[in-house]
Amino acid sequence: MRWPISPRVGRGLLASLGLSLVGWLAWYNLADEIAPPTETTSGYAQRLDNATTWQYDEAGQLAYRLESAQAIQLDQAATGDRYELDSPRAMLLDADPATPPWTLRAERGTVTDQGDTVELTGSIHAQRESFRERGKLELTTEQLWLYPTQRQARTDVPGQLSETDADGTPRWHSHAEQVALDWGSKVLTQTGQVRDEIQPGSTGKTD
Repeated sequence: MRWPISPRVGRGLLASLGLSLVGWLAWYNLADEIAPPTETTSGYAQRLDNATTWQYDEAGQLAYRLESAQAIQLDQAATGDRYELDSPRAMLLDADPATPPWTLRAERGTVTDQGDTVELTGSIHAQRESFRERGKLELTTEQLWLYPTQRQARTDVPGQLSETDADGTPRWHSHAEQVALDWGSKVLTQTGQVRDEIQPGSTGKTD
């Protein structure tokens, strides 16, 4: 037995099918933009692009700013709540706004989830611009630990310090097995074997 379909019902069915087709096409074309990336994550839980973070010291003052082209949070069981950093850049701020900050860059790094410990590795370059009687200070090393809440940094590997005048004339440079920086107290400490080279006519290293 055949049931007759009225023209009105037929038009309704065609309209419903048409809307369904349009909706499917829209979803198909926009699925890549709406849905999150589905590439293999290699075990990381979260990825942040062009990430920036700020950290305050124990007195509540801004201590440093950290930027990274990419920050990846790996499995917590393996890393203990850490983010891996790609091409990190940091600015160490003195409690006195008149004092120039230390600026740092490195190839890689890690930062704890709380932001209280930062490890920089690979071709690290740190510098502070001239201030009062001090020339421009520069530090190069391959590994550097930062503790922002304490306003301190240290190396466990050899590092080189140097100072230049405003016109770029070298004053001195110094090699040491370990270097510690307390940027809150404006103190640089070298330990282990230290070798200094002072340029003729320079007043040498000063506190």
